[in-house]
Amino acid sequence: MNILSLYNAEDASACLLRDGVLTDALGEERLQRTKLYWGLPEMAMNHILERNGLTLDDIDHVVFGWNAHRHDFPAYITKLLARLADIDEPTAEMLKIVHERYSVEFDRDTATRLEFRDWMQGQGVPLNKIDYYDHHSTHAWSAFCTSPFESAFVFTLDARGDMKSGSVSIADTQNGVVEKSFNLPIDSLGFVYGQVTNYLGYTPHRHEGKVTGLAAHGDPSKTLPFFRKLISFKDGTFQSNLNLYRPFFTNLNKDMVAEFDKYSREDLAAGVQAHCEELTVRFVEYWIKKLDRPDIKHVCMSGGLFANVLINQRVATIDGVDDVYISPHMGDGGLVIGAAARKQFAVNGNAKIDMPTVYLGPDYSRDQIKDVLAEYEARGEIVVAEPEDKVEDVVAAIQNNKIIGYFDGRMEWGPRALGARSIMYHTRDASVNDWLNKRLHRTEFMPFAPVTPIELAAESYKKWDAGQVASQFMTRTYDCTETFIERHPAVAHVDGTARPQIVTEELHGDYYRVVKRYCEVTGDKALINTSFNQHEEPIVCSPADAVKSLLNDNVDILYAGPFRIEKKG
Repeated sequence: MNILSLYNAEDASACLLRDGVLTDALGEERLQRTKLYWGLPEMAMNHILERNGLTLDDIDHVVFGWNAHRHDFPAYITKLLARLADIDEPTAEMLKIVHERYSVEFDRDTATRLEFRDWMQGQGVPLNKIDYYDHHSTHAWSAFCTSPFESAFVFTLDARGDMKSGSVSIADTQNGVVEKSFNLPIDSLGFVYGQVTNYLGYTPHRHEGKVTGLAAHGDPSKTLPFFRKLISFKDGTFQSNLNLYRPFFTNLNKDMVAEFDKYSREDLAAGVQAHCEELTVRFVEYWIKKLDRPDIKHVCMSGGLFANVLINQRVATIDGVDDVYISPHMGDGGLVIGAAARKQFAVNGNAKIDMPTVYLGPDYSRDQIKDVLAEYEARGEIVVAEPEDKVEDVVAAIQNNKIIGYFDGRMEWGPRALGARSIMYHTRDASVNDWLNKRLHRTEFMPFAPVTPIELAAESYKKWDAGQVASQFMTRTYDCTETFIERHPAVAHVDGTARPQIVTEELHGDYYRVVKRYCEVTGDKALINTSFNQHEEPIVCSPADAVKSLLNDNVDILYAGPFRIEKKG
């Protein structure tokens, strides 16, 4: 059974599920070279079909993870009316905001769905072959279907999608993912975080990670009282103050902006981070208690808010939670996996999919890489060598203070660089976060992430254990040990946390061998791993992308497949 899953809004993407195995997953941005590309995932779809020797006629089911008007309207209306009735003194302005929020959702989602439908019809796909699934249900499925758990509580939180901004589900292998409650978009925690991102001069729905990093430099106590007045927790959901809060990323409430103007950037970031952590923990704790399933010890999470690794760490510390799993692609680009999993369950009752690796994107043979390099060599732009021992060569270059662009195998799936398309450097220079980010034209307050071989993880990160699969994907933080912080200042944040990738030989091959060998030679326990791109560009995908990055002076040396490449002169 071939299930093709497609998504055509921001971070458009595609994936293929073949007989229960996830063979390919790819964001359109990597091929179009436009970050978080919004549009049809045509190049991604064609790449996946070609790579697997398929045409659209070979596809049994096409799925789309955004329902867009096929809603359970009685449930939404009942919840919305109850929410409005709970307002002590509703005003015309409040009702106008609610109407505006839902009107925008309907208009945008209708346009997105019609664009997708027309595209599929133009490709000759019968409409009865297409299934549409609810946005938050799809997020929930994306987290559970690839998790190591047989049962779990599943939480989704984001800005909005299909008239929701979050959901609560129980999942198991027999019943799949069963939703128990949902949050309204007018009470969205994702919009709150995005509004602070906007106010601080960054792009919401894209740069929230900058705010997360900035938060450690501020005092949350100064701004928490206002954030608690802006949005609170009540009866299992969030409740916004519609006198101060507009459920949008932009066009902010003027009174809220006036309040923000009283505080420093750092204190605003610290306050919104602390408040979102607090509310998310209360949300999860409430529903675990209310659902009363003491047999369930695990939590799965997806949706844009769970890109916030500090929130994920807080959830992991909740009493009664043995482990957490965050979808490797927790944002909207990851909806394609959830939609494919939900369709598979509808067909054969299998609630799990086989994701043997997250390296699910394009790969390039030795000859393909060589042909690309030959073009640049012929123009006298690069010098190419083929070291006898690539691992030792990379390790020696890092020891010689060289910034390494590492390009090998299939591209990783999701927003995190996981060693297939990574920039690597040693962790000893605390100033690297300043000068390398400037070199990459980035503005970041979070330190670079460490990559650590599994043998050294337990002595580097407190409360880490080998069963925590999320640590393979850089989707949660850990408190670092004191000796790790002292020896690796470039990857430990001012709050003592780090967002590590833990690597094994089985899953990560030469990438693991480079990290392991470097640690053996130096006595260190980590290397820097940051994404192979400069600011506002997608992570490199092709050999040509990687060479262009080298020529733009983003890295000193490029290792692509078996080759070592440097700029000439």
